Amino acid sequence: MTSRPIGLALFSAAALALASGACERLGPGVSGIVDLAPPGASALTLTYLGTGGWIMAHDGAMVMTAPLFSNPGFVRTGLATIASDSARVERHMRSYEVDAARVILVGHAHYDHLMDVPVVARRYATSARVLGSRTMANTLGTWSGLEDRIDVISHDDAADQKRPGRWLPYGRRVRVLPLRSDHAPHFDGYTLYEGTYEHPRSTPPRTATEWVDGPTYAFLIDFLDADGSVAFRVYYQDAVVAPPYGYAPDGLIADRRVDVAIFVPATFDQVDWHPEAFVENLEPRRVLLGHWEDFFSPVADATRSIMLSDIEHFEDRLEHVFEGPWWRPDIGTVFRFPRER
Repeated sequence: MTSRPIGLALFSAAALALASGACERLGPGVSGIVDLAPPGASALTLTYLGTGGWIMAHDGAMVMTAPLFSNPGFVRTGLATIASDSARVERHMRSYEVDAARVILVGHAHYDHLMDVPVVARRYATSARVLGSRTMANTLGTWSGLEDRIDVISHDDAADQKRPGRWLPYGRRVRVLPLRSDHAPHFDGYTLYEGTYEHPRSTPPRTATEWVDGPTYAFLIDFLDADGSVAFRVYYQDAVVAPPYGYAPDGLIADRRVDVAIFVPATFDQVDWHPEAFVENLEPRRVLLGHWEDFFSPVADATRSIMLSDIEHFEDRLEHVFEGPWWRPDIGTVFRFPRER
């Protein structure tokens, strides 16, 4: 493993910030069902699972992004061992039918994005491939039981603002374009749990420091009609990044803007021009906020914003540059959006 260790002093600084009120309780977010599509109409459905997790579906085609349900507590995460809690995963995943999922997207390999993926993939999304970086693949290694279901993003696959990259097909009705991205610092210029794995692990990581990030990717997800045309285009990021990292190719957006952009407010103030630059790049019709809640609490109690982030400030900045509708969903919220002509 290649990594840059973060010591107890940094964890203590984060704990001090948390204790001093960096996690403020927000007003209620949108919850339940937000249904904007006429009955019977072709629609895009998005369900928020918490942290980076979403279920995206259109006309039988389904994509997942890596969820976290185990939510180990703050002190345990910083100072002790952590592991996926299969009982908690079961408690929440049994509410969802994800047999049709063709792929689980993993933007980076920190524990809050990857730790529950093996249980979800083996027990629920049993037909899904798992797409991410080489470090993601090596973190799951031989212990996860997923080595035959992992797709590693290559240099030629990943796109950026000027380079088109390569669409990866998942069945006839879904294609995914990885976008070169990065992970913003968590606080004061420090990024926790940085590193790469060059070889597959034979045992699961035991501590948060062993769940290193590896290369980070955002994604464009196209849901296709039977004739191959784009029915819906979704942008997904699971980590804040400084532009132009995380951008979609200009040519693609000129041909077809994004229908729904999923942004991350957590630690947005550690970089410049987030979300403003991404609104300009993607020209989204609608915006959803993910990975905003305190994932150190049990899922049912995740009603506080993620530590060290002023979510209300993020929302104010978004409103200044984005004229369309946007939502900050509570966990379990379902959106149903109509096709735009």
